Amino acid sequence: MSDSDVTLFLAVASAAADNPLGYPEGETHPVLIFLRSKAGASPDNVKAAAELTRRGWSDVAISEAAPVVVGSLDSVHPHAASYRDALTDGFALLVFFGACHVQRSNQSMKTTADHLPSTF
Repeated sequence: MSDSDVTLFLAVASAAADNPLGYPEGETHPVLIFLRSKAGASPDNVKAAAELTRRGWSDVAISEAAPVVVGSLDSVHPHAASYRDALTDGFALLVFFGACHVQRSNQSMKTTADHLPSTF
């Protein structure tokens, strides 16, 4: 049994001026955050948002978080490497781009994306 798990966070964030993926400042995108954590730990939304902010994103709004079961991720998504990157590096990110529509309110957030994500 491993002493580390990976938690997956669903969020929306705005690109900051120092965004390394080159998105225009202020542009909002849905993101998936993969964050390494101690096995069995509760999702740490504060740490996930801080890691994303440290990498050139702002106004991070996390809507959901859950531990990742790598076997199920490998079977449904070609970006399972993000899970492995998070185990190795502590963090990985998928940013959805293209025809995105984001609706925000104080009580809910709905996101749809029509294109594959870019990775970081």
